[in-house]
Amino acid sequence: MPKTMINAQVSAELPRLLDVKRAAAYLGTTITCIRRLVWDKRIPYIRLGKKILIDRADLDAFVDKLKAA
Repeated sequence: MPKTMINAQVSAELPRLLDVKRAAAYLGTTITCIRRLVWDKRIPYIRLGKKILIDRADLDAFVDKLKAA
């Protein structure tokens, strides 16, 4: 399956903005880890009332930044 089709499939399955639980699942980590990244301001987030939302593109950028050369 071409990479563009896989990306389109992921985009269709997940909304652009993820809550903490979905962001943790997206990165394969824990909710506590995502909360720590938010508290430490290592990833951008949106606060909508009491809810914290994270853009998938920001999660992808965060992962790309951490990749070893």
